[in-house]
Amino acid sequence: MFIQALSNALFQVVLFSLIPLVWWAFTARKKENFFIWLGIKKPVVQDRKKWLFALLAVTAACWLLAQLAIWVRGPLAAADSQYKGMGAAAIPSVLVYAVIQTAMSEEILFRGFLMKRLISKFGFRRGNILQAVIFGLVHLLMVWGHANLLAGLMIVLYPMAAAVSLAYMNEKASGGSILPSWLIHSILNAVSGISAAM
Repeated sequence: MFIQALSNALFQVVLFSLIPLVWWAFTARKKENFFIWLGIKKPVVQDRKKWLFALLAVTAACWLLAQLAIWVRGPLAAADSQYKGMGAAAIPSVLVYAVIQTAMSEEILFRGFLMKRLISKFGFRRGNILQAVIFGLVHLLMVWGHANLLAGLMIVLYPMAAAVSLAYMNEKASGGSILPSWLIHSILNAVSGISAAM
């Protein structure tokens, strides 16, 4: 199970990195390193205590919203349902799934690529909202036809709220680094996956 989870995760990271890589090659290759262009760089932190507080606050707020979304959506299966009841043996696979397959690939595509391009075109507020709407709608597509109206609404709104918060953490508190959102996203997905497994 672990080897399959790892190969799936690596495949998804490569797949989610292809569009940004091609875009970078045609538009920014001569101007900036690919990883820096995506925001895969050390966070720039002005006040370490405020930054840590913001990191914890965004993580806690996203976790609370996730609990509300889970409660509202009811028994609708989530992506981490594949680990339901598998116990501690599933933890390595859950971590690969949470940290690499979902958090890393989604942060590269949505906050590293899409959001940065939208912000450069429309400004922070509009670009952030647009990437959040797209992020929410992608989550809805995964359950299309299986969710009632209220569950579908929560499946869109929770990722949107999280995406807005993660963008703020990256762009306003961390100098454009996507590492903080990757960390927060990883923690939230890992807690959710481990809870499902146990």
